[in-house]
Amino acid sequence: MLELKKDRRKEALLLTNDLLGVINLGTEEGLFPEFTGHRNLASVPFSGRYRLIDFTLTNMITQGINQVGIFTLDKYRSLMDHVGSGKEWDLDRSQGGLHIFPPALKPDGEAYLGDLANFSMHREHFVRSKQPYVVITGSNVLTTIDFQDMLKHHKSMGADITLAYTGHEQKCGYCRPIRLGENDRVVGISERGFSPDDEYAYTETIIMSKNLFLRLVDEATSRGEYDLLDGVIRPQLHRLHVHGYHYTGKMQVIHSVLSYYNESMRLLRHEGIIYDFPHIYTKIKHEPPTRYLKGSKVNEALVANGCKISGEVQNSILFRGVVISEHARVKNSIILSKSIIEEGAVVENAILDKEVVVKRGQVIRGTVDEPIVIGKRTTV
Repeated sequence: MLELKKDRRKEALLLTNDLLGVINLGTEEGLFPEFTGHRNLASVPFSGRYRLIDFTLTNMITQGINQVGIFTLDKYRSLMDHVGSGKEWDLDRSQGGLHIFPPALKPDGEAYLGDLANFSMHREHFVRSKQPYVVITGSNVLTTIDFQDMLKHHKSMGADITLAYTGHEQKCGYCRPIRLGENDRVVGISERGFSPDDEYAYTETIIMSKNLFLRLVDEATSRGEYDLLDGVIRPQLHRLHVHGYHYTGKMQVIHSVLSYYNESMRLLRHEGIIYDFPHIYTKIKHEPPTRYLKGSKVNEALVANGCKISGEVQNSILFRGVVISEHARVKNSIILSKSIIEEGAVVENAILDKEVVVKRGQVIRGTVDEPIVIGKRTTV
């Protein structure tokens, strides 16, 4: 692990560190409530052993971004527990490093004001940083955007704001279609609801100079605006040079039960973004290897360490420490950490949160279009 960190530091030194990383969780309010009742979307488990935020953090630190601010929304205890000091991402440092900021709330302490209020409340973080540019992205749109290449493109085009877009083959209720004019200038950003008839989708990633960012935030908040996209970027399309950067890699978007299920199933077909990362950094948990006991049958499955399998697993994802008992069957399902499927139980087309117990002989059966979700620590 120490050698890996040394190698990452050497690689990072070869890159320009002009970018201040900003992970904006303020636009993810109300998404995926079945899984975000006790955690925010950024800390939703994904791909057997990771959290959604791991992909964004990994993409940043492997490109030499050594100062990252996470601007939270709510229920961020599990996020803080997961990222900690940022050690696993080599962000536990005296200069720069990882910073987690609480949400900006109304005076009554209940309602969230918006991501602009978040940035404004923590304005000093930007002022004190040495990086001249900011890259702002989220946690639930997974990409491998080359931020350094995007910054280079931003400078070469003389843009005020550069926005990353991509072609998307599937319908996406969360994604925003964008319209491009001459020389890839952004002339329109539509409401959420991308369809294959739309040409390009916004990846929720932008780059601009820090000075311009602070000026636009100050101006917008003084007018009583609260949203970065609606209060800053959209109103400036006719006045500022908002340029498009064409991202041609994979994109996975997690915003609902069905999208989480479908994007997870893509991993089993080797189509997911995980395969485009040489390595994904996450919180280390020391557990023994998975044990495949006599009579177990496992086919087309992604299985994390620490599991104990005596039954049958087909086309499914098992997180750490899952137990599949004798004669139990799991098919087309996602089973989160330390869940137990007892003897003879059947789970099909389902998503089981952490520490769920399915009692002996019980049957949980959803459909591909409507997978069943079982909440954390539920006994069925």
